[in-house]
Amino acid sequence: MATGRSTVFENRSHAGAALGMKLSTLLPAGEYTVLGLLRGGVPIAYEVATALGADLGAVAVRKLGVPSNPELAFGAIARYGSSSSRHINEAIYRRALQYFGKDELESLERGTGADLLALADRFKDYCPDLSGRDLLLCDDGMATGATMKAALDLVQELPPASVMLAVPVASPETVAELAPHVDGICELLTPDNFTAVGAFYEDFGQVSQDQVLELLRSKR
Repeated sequence: MATGRSTVFENRSHAGAALGMKLSTLLPAGEYTVLGLLRGGVPIAYEVATALGADLGAVAVRKLGVPSNPELAFGAIARYGSSSSRHINEAIYRRALQYFGKDELESLERGTGADLLALADRFKDYCPDLSGRDLLLCDDGMATGATMKAALDLVQELPPASVMLAVPVASPETVAELAPHVDGICELLTPDNFTAVGAFYEDFGQVSQDQVLELLRSKR
């Protein structure tokens, strides 16, 4: 669904509930596992899991942002249990490499990798077995899709029976790019004037680790 509006969702819970309602009407009855990308994707995944009566877990992801513009990702890294993956946007990486040099980008990635390991370790108890499962990967939105691509590369190796992506809002270009690599994508909005995920939320504040733990524990 395309829209010209901004600030469509009150917050992540509102967006997740709307997404869960849509999925509950689209998907056949079955047993699903829902994973949220840490951290902002977990409130979305919680609402989706509630709507579907599904298992809930979390996958740790970290964007590799260009030093002068951290929101512009030259890649992303992900970890789930003892498995990890790395996705690189070659075009952005080459430009960043020319400007900042290999040493600075490698230093940034080492630091981000350490943060990822710490995050994954804290949530290691919330990594349900994915083998043979019908899996939904949820985030609060997809812009370039870097973190979703890293998470997707990771989970497809585990391997689930099927993988579907579910997000409240996404860039049409990213949806078109990822669609051939998954069993389906469910989104509420694919705005032609997409600028940033946060533009479609009234409240897009950071989600704390404690908030994430509370949601995950409530589904145990």
